[in-house]
Amino acid sequence: MASTSSRLLKLWSSALLLGISQLVQADTSPWQDISQQQLVYLQVSDAAGREGTVVLQLADAFTPLTSARFRQLVQQRFYDGLPFYRVIDQFVLQAGLPEGESHPQQLKKSYPALPAEFSWPVRSADPYTPVQSGDLLAEETGFNQGFAVGRAKGREWLIHCPNLVNMARDANPASATTDFAIMQGQAPRHLDQNMNVFARVVWGAEKLNLLPRGEKASGGILSAQQRRGAILSARLGTELPASKQLALQQQLTNSADFQQMLQRRRERADEFYQYKGNGKLDICYLGAPVRLKSEQ
Repeated sequence: MASTSSRLLKLWSSALLLGISQLVQADTSPWQDISQQQLVYLQVSDAAGREGTVVLQLADAFTPLTSARFRQLVQQRFYDGLPFYRVIDQFVLQAGLPEGESHPQQLKKSYPALPAEFSWPVRSADPYTPVQSGDLLAEETGFNQGFAVGRAKGREWLIHCPNLVNMARDANPASATTDFAIMQGQAPRHLDQNMNVFARVVWGAEKLNLLPRGEKASGGILSAQQRRGAILSARLGTELPASKQLALQQQLTNSADFQQMLQRRRERADEFYQYKGNGKLDICYLGAPVRLKSEQ
Protein backbone atom coordinates (compact mmCIF):
# COMPACT_ATOMS: atom_id res chain seq x y z
CA MET A 1 0.00 0.00 0.00
CA ALA A 2 1.30 3.45 -0.89
CA SER A 3 2.33 5.65 2.02
CA THR A 4 0.34 8.77 2.97
CA SER A 5 3.12 11.01 1.66
CA SER A 6 3.24 9.13 -1.62
CA ARG A 7 -0.52 9.45 -1.99
CA LEU A 8 -0.38 13.19 -1.29
CA LEU A 9 2.39 13.59 -3.84
CA LYS A 10 0.31 11.71 -6.37
CA LEU A 11 -2.71 13.91 -5.69
CA TRP A 12 -0.65 17.09 -5.92
CA SER A 13 0.96 15.98 -9.18
CA SER A 14 -2.43 15.09 -10.61
CA ALA A 15 -3.82 18.52 -9.75
CA LEU A 16 -0.77 20.25 -11.18
CA LEU A 17 -1.13 18.42 -14.47
CA LEU A 18 -4.81 19.31 -14.55
CA GLY A 19 -3.86 22.97 -14.15
CA ILE A 20 -1.31 23.03 -16.96
CA SER A 21 -3.53 22.49 -19.93
CA GLN A 22 -0.68 22.47 -22.44
CA LEU A 23 0.53 19.19 -21.02
CA VAL A 24 -2.71 17.29 -20.86
CA GLN A 25 -4.39 17.91 -24.19
CA ALA A 26 -5.31 14.76 -26.08
CA ASP A 27 -3.62 14.07 -29.40
CA THR A 28 -7.03 14.32 -31.03
CA SER A 29 -7.41 17.98 -30.02
CA PRO A 30 -7.79 20.45 -32.90
CA TRP A 31 -4.58 22.41 -33.34
CA GLN A 32 -3.77 25.06 -35.91
CA ASP A 33 -0.36 25.89 -37.37
CA ILE A 34 0.77 29.45 -36.62
CA SER A 35 1.93 31.10 -39.84
CA GLN A 36 5.60 32.08 -39.91
CA GLN A 37 4.42 35.44 -41.27
CA GLN A 38 2.69 35.96 -37.92
CA LEU A 39 5.78 35.07 -35.87
CA VAL A 40 8.71 37.27 -34.84
CA TYR A 41 11.86 35.66 -33.44
CA LEU A 42 13.79 37.76 -30.93
CA GLN A 43 17.32 36.60 -30.20
CA VAL A 44 17.97 38.09 -26.79
CA SER A 45 21.05 38.28 -24.59
CA ASP A 46 21.41 38.95 -20.88
CA ALA A 47 24.19 40.99 -19.30
CA ALA A 48 26.39 37.88 -19.02
CA GLY A 49 26.11 37.15 -22.73
CA ARG A 50 23.77 34.18 -22.40
CA GLU A 51 21.47 34.00 -25.42
CA GLY A 52 17.98 32.68 -25.99
CA THR A 53 15.11 32.82 -28.47
CA VAL A 54 11.78 34.45 -27.64
CA VAL A 55 8.98 34.12 -30.20
CA LEU A 56 6.11 36.60 -30.55
CA GLN A 57 2.80 36.06 -32.32
CA LEU A 58 1.45 39.22 -33.93
CA ALA A 59 -2.17 40.21 -33.34
CA ASP A 60 -2.91 41.24 -36.94
CA ALA A 61 -6.63 40.51 -36.54
CA PHE A 62 -7.01 43.06 -33.73
CA THR A 63 -4.43 45.84 -34.04
CA PRO A 64 -3.40 45.74 -37.70
CA LEU A 65 -1.73 49.16 -37.83
CA THR A 66 0.50 48.52 -34.84
CA SER A 67 1.31 44.98 -35.97
CA ALA A 68 2.21 46.28 -39.43
CA ARG A 69 4.50 48.91 -37.89
CA PHE A 70 6.31 46.32 -35.78
CA ARG A 71 6.70 44.02 -38.78
CA GLN A 72 8.11 46.94 -40.79
CA LEU A 73 10.61 47.78 -38.06
CA VAL A 74 11.72 44.16 -37.84
CA GLN A 75 12.23 43.94 -41.60
CA GLN A 76 14.27 47.15 -41.50
CA ARG A 77 16.45 45.72 -38.66
CA PHE A 78 15.51 48.60 -36.37
CA TYR A 79 15.68 46.53 -33.18
CA ASP A 80 18.96 44.74 -33.84
CA GLY A 81 21.35 45.61 -31.02
CA LEU A 82 18.88 47.71 -29.02
CA PRO A 83 18.54 47.21 -25.24
CA PHE A 84 15.88 46.30 -22.73
CA TYR A 85 16.36 49.63 -20.98
CA ARG A 86 13.39 49.67 -18.58
CA VAL A 87 12.82 46.47 -16.64
CA ILE A 88 10.69 46.26 -13.51
CA ASP A 89 10.60 42.84 -11.87
CA GLN A 90 7.17 41.19 -12.09
CA PHE A 91 5.80 44.00 -14.27
CA VAL A 92 7.43 45.01 -17.55
CA LEU A 93 10.39 44.68 -19.90
CA GLN A 94 10.63 47.66 -22.25
CA ALA A 95 12.92 47.65 -25.28
CA GLY A 96 13.89 50.09 -27.99
CA LEU A 97 15.96 53.23 -28.32
CA PRO A 98 16.27 55.05 -24.97
CA GLU A 99 15.68 58.79 -25.00
CA GLY A 100 18.91 60.71 -25.48
CA GLU A 101 20.83 57.71 -26.79
CA SER A 102 21.84 56.85 -30.33
CA HIS A 103 22.66 53.55 -31.93
CA PRO A 104 24.81 52.77 -34.98
CA GLN A 105 22.05 50.66 -36.49
CA GLN A 106 19.27 53.16 -35.84
CA LEU A 107 17.57 54.09 -39.07
CA LYS A 108 17.87 57.69 -40.18
CA LYS A 109 14.13 57.91 -40.38
CA SER A 110 11.29 59.40 -38.41
CA TYR A 111 8.28 57.20 -37.79
CA PRO A 112 4.89 58.88 -37.47
CA ALA A 113 2.95 58.25 -34.29
CA LEU A 114 0.44 55.43 -34.41
CA PRO A 115 -3.26 56.02 -33.78
CA ALA A 116 -4.75 54.50 -30.65
CA GLU A 117 -5.87 50.91 -31.32
CA PHE A 118 -7.23 50.34 -27.84
CA SER A 119 -10.55 48.64 -28.72
CA TRP A 120 -12.83 47.83 -31.65
CA PRO A 121 -16.46 46.82 -32.25
CA VAL A 122 -17.30 43.21 -31.38
CA ARG A 123 -17.36 41.13 -34.55
CA SER A 124 -20.03 38.45 -34.46
CA ALA A 125 -18.20 36.29 -37.01
CA ASP A 126 -15.08 35.92 -34.83
CA PRO A 127 -14.45 32.48 -33.22
CA TYR A 128 -15.04 33.74 -29.69
CA THR A 129 -15.19 31.57 -26.56
CA PRO A 130 -16.59 33.26 -23.41
CA VAL A 131 -14.81 32.56 -20.13
CA GLN A 132 -16.23 34.79 -17.40
CA SER A 133 -19.04 37.30 -17.13
CA GLY A 134 -18.89 40.01 -14.51
CA ASP A 135 -15.11 40.34 -14.66
CA LEU A 136 -13.52 43.05 -12.51
CA LEU A 137 -12.66 45.26 -15.52
CA ALA A 138 -15.01 43.99 -18.21
CA GLU A 139 -18.58 42.84 -18.63
CA GLU A 140 -17.17 39.62 -20.02
CA THR A 141 -13.82 37.99 -20.82
CA GLY A 142 -13.02 35.27 -23.30
CA PHE A 143 -10.64 34.00 -25.97
CA ASN A 144 -10.60 35.15 -29.57
CA GLN A 145 -8.19 33.33 -31.89
CA GLY A 146 -5.90 32.45 -29.00
CA PHE A 147 -5.80 35.94 -27.47
CA ALA A 148 -7.44 36.88 -24.16
CA VAL A 149 -10.01 39.63 -24.72
CA GLY A 150 -12.43 41.72 -22.71
CA ARG A 151 -15.84 42.86 -23.91
CA ALA A 152 -18.28 45.55 -22.78
CA LYS A 153 -20.96 47.67 -24.45
CA GLY A 154 -20.32 46.19 -27.88
CA ARG A 155 -16.56 46.80 -27.74
CA GLU A 156 -13.65 44.36 -27.48
CA TRP A 157 -9.99 44.75 -26.47
CA LEU A 158 -6.89 42.66 -25.79
CA ILE A 159 -6.21 42.03 -22.10
CA HIS A 160 -2.85 42.73 -20.46
CA CYS A 161 -2.14 39.23 -19.23
CA PRO A 162 1.50 38.23 -18.63
CA ASN A 163 3.49 37.89 -21.89
CA LEU A 164 1.28 40.33 -23.79
CA VAL A 165 3.22 42.92 -25.79
CA ASN A 166 2.21 46.55 -26.26
CA MET A 167 3.70 49.60 -27.95
CA ALA A 168 5.05 52.14 -25.46
CA ARG A 169 3.65 55.69 -25.50
CA ASP A 170 3.57 58.90 -23.48
CA ALA A 171 0.49 60.68 -22.11
CA ASN A 172 -0.83 61.29 -25.63
CA PRO A 173 -2.85 58.18 -26.60
CA ALA A 174 -1.69 58.54 -30.21
CA SER A 175 2.05 58.79 -29.52
CA ALA A 176 3.37 55.22 -29.86
CA THR A 177 6.13 54.86 -32.46
CA THR A 178 8.82 52.14 -32.02
CA ASP A 179 9.53 51.09 -28.42
CA PHE A 180 7.63 48.10 -27.07
CA ALA A 181 6.98 46.47 -23.70
CA ILE A 182 6.45 42.85 -22.64
CA MET A 183 4.18 42.31 -19.65
CA GLN A 184 5.29 39.99 -16.83
CA GLY A 185 4.22 38.92 -13.37
CA GLN A 186 0.85 39.99 -12.00
CA ALA A 187 -1.44 40.95 -14.86
CA PRO A 188 -1.38 44.78 -15.19
CA ARG A 189 -5.06 45.01 -16.11
CA HIS A 190 -5.13 48.77 -15.40
CA LEU A 191 -3.47 49.14 -18.82
CA ASP A 192 -6.42 47.54 -20.62
CA GLN A 193 -7.90 49.87 -23.26
CA ASN A 194 -4.99 52.25 -22.70
CA MET A 195 -2.26 50.73 -24.88
CA ASN A 196 -1.85 49.30 -28.37
CA VAL A 197 -1.44 45.58 -27.65
CA PHE A 198 -0.06 43.94 -30.78
CA ALA A 199 1.47 40.56 -29.88
CA ARG A 200 1.93 37.84 -27.28
CA VAL A 201 4.92 35.72 -26.33
CA VAL A 202 4.24 32.15 -27.44
CA TRP A 203 7.67 30.58 -26.98
CA GLY A 204 10.76 31.12 -24.84
CA ALA A 205 9.18 33.32 -22.16
CA GLU A 206 11.53 31.84 -19.57
CA LYS A 207 14.47 33.50 -21.36
CA LEU A 208 13.10 36.87 -20.30
CA ASN A 209 13.71 35.98 -16.66
CA LEU A 210 17.46 36.27 -17.25
CA LEU A 211 17.36 39.92 -18.28
CA PRO A 212 18.76 42.44 -15.74
CA ARG A 213 16.21 44.36 -13.68
CA GLY A 214 16.24 48.05 -12.88
CA GLU A 215 15.41 49.66 -9.55
CA LYS A 216 11.74 50.42 -8.96
CA ALA A 217 12.75 53.73 -7.39
CA SER A 218 14.11 54.85 -10.77
CA GLY A 219 11.15 53.50 -12.72
CA GLY A 220 13.12 50.44 -13.77
CA ILE A 221 15.39 52.49 -16.05
CA LEU A 222 18.80 50.97 -16.75
CA SER A 223 21.33 53.55 -17.96
CA ALA A 224 23.83 52.94 -20.74
CA GLN A 225 26.51 52.48 -18.08
CA GLN A 226 24.61 49.63 -16.42
CA ARG A 227 24.44 46.00 -17.47
CA ARG A 228 21.42 45.64 -19.74
CA GLY A 229 19.81 42.88 -21.70
CA ALA A 230 19.65 43.34 -25.46
CA ILE A 231 17.91 42.27 -28.64
CA LEU A 232 20.67 40.77 -30.78
CA SER A 233 18.31 40.33 -33.71
CA ALA A 234 14.62 40.42 -34.57
CA ARG A 235 13.39 38.44 -37.58
CA LEU A 236 10.08 37.46 -39.09
CA GLY A 237 9.62 33.72 -39.31
CA THR A 238 9.45 34.03 -43.09
CA GLU A 239 12.92 35.60 -43.10
CA LEU A 240 14.51 32.56 -41.49
CA PRO A 241 15.61 29.35 -43.23
CA ALA A 242 13.28 26.43 -42.62
CA SER A 243 15.87 24.82 -40.35
CA LYS A 244 15.63 27.81 -37.97
CA GLN A 245 11.85 28.07 -37.91
CA LEU A 246 9.80 26.62 -35.06
CA ALA A 247 6.71 24.70 -36.19
CA LEU A 248 4.38 26.15 -33.56
CA GLN A 249 0.71 25.30 -33.23
CA GLN A 250 -2.01 26.83 -31.10
CA GLN A 251 -5.04 25.00 -29.86
CA LEU A 252 -8.25 26.43 -31.27
CA THR A 253 -9.86 28.25 -28.36
CA ASN A 254 -13.33 27.77 -29.86
CA SER A 255 -12.89 23.99 -29.99
CA ALA A 256 -14.85 21.49 -27.90
CA ASP A 257 -11.66 20.26 -26.24
CA PHE A 258 -10.69 23.73 -25.10
CA GLN A 259 -14.16 24.38 -23.73
CA GLN A 260 -14.03 21.06 -21.87
CA MET A 261 -10.76 22.20 -20.33
CA LEU A 262 -12.47 25.39 -19.17
CA GLN A 263 -15.22 23.34 -17.56
CA ARG A 264 -12.69 21.15 -15.75
CA ARG A 265 -11.03 24.28 -14.44
CA ARG A 266 -14.39 25.57 -13.17
CA GLU A 267 -15.23 22.35 -11.38
CA ARG A 268 -11.78 21.56 -9.92
CA ALA A 269 -12.97 17.99 -9.94
CA ASP A 270 -9.65 16.41 -8.97
CA GLU A 271 -9.70 14.92 -5.46
CA PHE A 272 -6.71 17.07 -4.50
CA TYR A 273 -9.00 20.09 -4.18
CA GLN A 274 -10.88 20.29 -0.88
CA TYR A 275 -12.20 23.78 -1.63
CA LYS A 276 -13.62 23.78 -5.14
CA GLY A 277 -13.87 27.54 -5.57
CA ASN A 278 -16.93 29.37 -6.88
CA GLY A 279 -16.68 28.33 -10.52
CA LYS A 280 -15.28 31.66 -11.69
CA LEU A 281 -12.19 31.85 -13.88
CA ASP A 282 -9.46 34.48 -14.14
CA ILE A 283 -8.79 34.95 -17.85
CA CYS A 284 -5.08 35.62 -17.22
CA TYR A 285 -4.66 32.39 -15.27
CA LEU A 286 -5.62 30.24 -18.22
CA GLY A 287 -3.60 30.97 -21.34
CA ALA A 288 -4.18 29.42 -24.75
CA PRO A 289 -1.98 26.33 -25.30
CA VAL A 290 0.86 26.52 -27.83
CA ARG A 291 3.09 23.56 -28.72
CA LEU A 292 5.72 22.40 -31.17
CA LYS A 293 4.18 20.39 -33.96
CA SER A 294 6.74 17.65 -33.29
CA GLU A 295 5.22 17.17 -29.82
CA GLN A 296 1.85 16.06 -31.12
